[in-house]
Amino acid sequence: MCAEKIIMNRLMRILGIFLLTSLTWTGLVSAAENPIQLELASPTIKISTFYNGTTLDVTGTVPADMNVLLTLSGPKNNVELKVKGKMAGLLWMNKMDVELENTPAVYLVYTPEKTGTNLLGAKVGIGYKALIKGITIKPESEDKDFVFGEYIKLMEKSGVYGINQGSIKYGIVKNNKKTFSVTMTIPPKMNAGAYQAEAFAVKDGNVVGHTSKDLTLELSGLPKVIASLAFGHPLLFGIMAVFIAVATGLIIGVLFKGGGGSH
Repeated sequence: MCAEKIIMNRLMRILGIFLLTSLTWTGLVSAAENPIQLELASPTIKISTFYNGTTLDVTGTVPADMNVLLTLSGPKNNVELKVKGKMAGLLWMNKMDVELENTPAVYLVYTPEKTGTNLLGAKVGIGYKALIKGITIKPESEDKDFVFGEYIKLMEKSGVYGINQGSIKYGIVKNNKKTFSVTMTIPPKMNAGAYQAEAFAVKDGNVVGHTSKDLTLELSGLPKVIASLAFGHPLLFGIMAVFIAVATGLIIGVLFKGGGGSH
């Protein structure tokens, strides 16, 4: 009985070693087959008291005979907009509400130097024309292209949407691979949350490789304290807000007392 137990234990050990070796080898093969590599200078960005946006250096490698496209996107949510129009041909008023479903809060695209938007073809699936295909607009009777076009204009003004042409720089070629780099702009209106930076290897108009890295924006310092109070202790936060508003009013009153107001 003891001999059988010893044999079983040895067989289990051998099986375990075999599985571990197989998994390791599979991981190495997968890494070798992926033609594109991507690295972020930092996976986390802190939003502190005086935060006003920042930049993020992104680097990587891609086969020498391929191009690379980069995107920064997420998270997806539903957005409600008001469509304006002339009533009775005279006054501009809110005509109706529309909803855009499954819309990324951030969508920034970066293309390589000397290529412009030429790489953003239909087969690649990157860019505004590709993005609109995954978005549902309600009511369906509305002009989808028009509504989405107006939404893009709004988001581009906020800096959270954009096609950054020619911003990716290629470097040296070594072992049939070339390096690439880009400095992504992280706009101040990007909220705290989880985002994803993605790199796509493109050859002959097709995506032949893909990789991604997670990017986190998190509150730090005073903004973190305020958010914690607002969501964790709403009553205390409300009392503090009233106190600060009253104190601010009193200070302004003292400063401008007897000044006769502004001119």
